[in-house]
Amino acid sequence: MRVFRLVTLMAAAVLPMASVLAEPFDGKQPLLCSAFRLFECDLADGCNPATAQELGTSSSWTVDFRKKEFTGTNPNAQPNTIRHVELLDGKLFMTGVQDGLPDQRDGVAWSVSINNPDGVMTITAAGERVALVGLGSCVPQ
Repeated sequence: MRVFRLVTLMAAAVLPMASVLAEPFDGKQPLLCSAFRLFECDLADGCNPATAQELGTSSSWTVDFRKKEFTGTNPNAQPNTIRHVELLDGKLFMTGVQDGLPDQRDGVAWSVSINNPDGVMTITAAGERVALVGLGSCVPQ
C-alpha cells in the first residue's frame, strides 16, 4: 500500500510538469526569439550568409500573442501584426504580411515555425525577388 501511495504521489507531481514541458510553445505565452544564422536568397545568387545589419533587420524578436505582435528588438523596430497562429504536428506556426516604407514596393510575407519542446526556430520573409531565412531558437518569457 505504501508503494502504491508513493507511486501515486510521484505521478501526481510529475504528470502536470510533463504536460507543461511537452509543449511550452503553445501560442499563448510571450516569447523571445533569436536567429543565429541568417541568409539572403535571390534567383541570381542563391542563398548567401548575411548579418542582420546587412539585411537591415533585427536578429532577435519578441512575440506577444495577446497583442498579436512580432517585434524586432532593435530600437527602430515597428511591430509586425501576427495574422495567423496554429499548432500543427508539434510545431507552432505564425504568419503575417508587412508593408515597409510608403511608396516603396518593399512589402513581405513572413512565417515562423517553432518546434516543441526544444524551441528551434525557422523564420522566413519573402518579398519581391528576394527571400530572407533565419535559423535560431525561441524561449518563453
